[in-house]
Amino acid sequence: MVNDKSPLRAASELAQAGRTAEAIDCLEAALALTRSDKERPADTSLLARTAGLHCEVAGRLSQAARYYEEAIATADPEPLLLIAWASVLWRSGQADSARSSLASAESLARSLSDADALTMVANIRAEWASDDR
Repeated sequence: MVNDKSPLRAASELAQAGRTAEAIDCLEAALALTRSDKERPADTSLLARTAGLHCEVAGRLSQAARYYEEAIATADPEPLLLIAWASVLWRSGQADSARSSLASAESLARSLSDADALTMVANIRAEWASDDR
């Protein structure tokens, strides 16, 4: 079912069929083809972000964090991506890194006047404040 021309579509179909591990493998195969390129294709960040999301759903948090980090490194970061990365880091026990990522998300959201992302940051901070880490 892997479609080299549309790994995102193939991964989506696999995930919808309950085959999350295969969806992640599909995205990883597509990403692997781009890693040696100096200028990676425009959709590389989206591939990595989607792989991160599927890993999160599957409970593979360390792998999700690596994919989110790759997504951030291959494109201009977006507040929601930084928030997702922070959340995974927090749940993985990396509280200091999570706080740093969340601070970056907040700073970026402020510079973009992204009220929704700022609300998410505030909600996450409140949730984390009740967690003794």
